Amino acid sequence: MTIFVLKNEPLHTTPISVYTSKNELLNKFIDKSDTEIWNKFVKGDDDAFAFIYNKYIHQLLRFGIQFAPREIVKDSITDIFIQFRKGRKTKKSINITPYLYKSLFRVLNSKTESLKRMRSFEEIEEIRSWQINLSADSKLIAFEQQTQQTAKLKASFNSLSKKQRQAILLYYYEGFTHDEIKGIMGLRNKSSVRKLIYRGLDTLKKHF
Repeated sequence: MTIFVLKNEPLHTTPISVYTSKNELLNKFIDKSDTEIWNKFVKGDDDAFAFIYNKYIHQLLRFGIQFAPREIVKDSITDIFIQFRKGRKTKKSINITPYLYKSLFRVLNSKTESLKRMRSFEEIEEIRSWQINLSADSKLIAFEQQTQQTAKLKASFNSLSKKQRQAILLYYYEGFTHDEIKGIMGLRNKSSVRKLIYRGLDTLKKHF
């Protein structure tokens, strides 16, 4: 029997699960709904947890580094997966994707606020202005691959408020609905999400 062990992940973790092969793991869960995977997970199925971990760590890292230093994001993802596993028997059925993003959003906000209180004014300003790192395959720039246009779009994005950037990335890049973004960001209603997105897009249009 071939043993597959999680290796070379971008997080500070030890291997989470051992299973027959990565392909077998994917085949076991790829057609399952979140509810089905969650039910197996809460019953103690470590393969279900390994599947969730492998499916989401890179997405969460990609999203988190837009707003916080890489090491803080990696530590935060580790924290939420540890808590996720510890509390699996106490949680009701959830929609896994927005749950993990919301958890990361909360942890990052808490850690960055604590970090700001510990740092000098200059470092605080640096934290406030963390730059978006749009990748070449982003849906937002798929229509234009020229270096000059990409650089211009990055600069335009970094002129937006942090919340506008987060809302736009969650909607256009990560594919969440207005209602899901409301929950992830802790906003009062979907109208607040729409305003953040529309005002952000309006600002972007002025640069082009």
